Amino acid sequence: MLSRNLLAFIAVAEELHFGKAAQRLHISQPPLSQQIRQFEEEVGAPLLVRTTRSVQLTPAGRLMLERAHLLLAEAGAALHSVRRHAVGDEGVLTLGFTHSTVYRVLPRVLHAFRQACPDVVLELRQLTSDLLVQEVRSGRLDVAMLRFSSSMESADLMSRVVTHDPMVLVLPLGHPLAAHRRVPVRLLQGLPWVGYEIQGARYFHELEEKVLAGARVRPSVQHRSLLPTLLALVEAGMGAALAPASAVQGVAGRIEWRELALPEGCAPLDAVLSCVWAADNCNPVVQRFLDCLSDAVPQDERAG
Repeated sequence: MLSRNLLAFIAVAEELHFGKAAQRLHISQPPLSQQIRQFEEEVGAPLLVRTTRSVQLTPAGRLMLERAHLLLAEAGAALHSVRRHAVGDEGVLTLGFTHSTVYRVLPRVLHAFRQACPDVVLELRQLTSDLLVQEVRSGRLDVAMLRFSSSMESADLMSRVVTHDPMVLVLPLGHPLAAHRRVPVRLLQGLPWVGYEIQGARYFHELEEKVLAGARVRPSVQHRSLLPTLLALVEAGMGAALAPASAVQGVAGRIEWRELALPEGCAPLDAVLSCVWAADNCNPVVQRFLDCLSDAVPQDERAG
């Protein structure tokens, strides 16, 4: 913050009248005169020429006033910037995301965030969910959108559901099971299958295993992979698979997909996309991002 003596000098230099300057500063004239003398001693040069009739600036005084105006402008800009940083209008956000977010959620969220916080610098990183959790815990990422499995949960992480994405059965073109509007899960028994890798697709692997174990069926796993390679393997006729509906829409016309009919009483087969951040993260931009996330994703998608 600018010193009281410098502010006193600016008032006198602009008014060229000690009485008016004192009124402007809401002080009496004697303390103001003392502040000016102290300021001239600090500077080491006379800044004002005083007579009984007038007050004039010396050459050094004119230069000081010019520089003082620059200091005032810089101080104002600094305060403005600090306030914007404090509420998350400026700053940096490091955002991580998995591949499965790019089909629908990520474009919407980034657009909403850019509209709301155009002066925030975004640093983006695409990784698998396991690695994203590690990066959030280490502080290298502020926030991440990922598939948050129960094995990843811990007290040092905060999470929020972003979307519920229905999982569908994905089939090669012309596959016999495509004749069904909804494919009974029992028909997956022994079916050539493309499964998810445990490392890199832990969430989808655990979801897939839960569904198959609950239905007591076991397809014949030919390959294990990650999105979007998994969809390419289905397209190539390597087997059927389960995939989030949002990902399947990008390969329309090259594969078939159908709803999977689960046994009575089973919960809907949804893939949950979550937003995760460290509990001790103090970056105010994180809250701005979470607000944009809520605005960008309709309530019915979050509720499932």
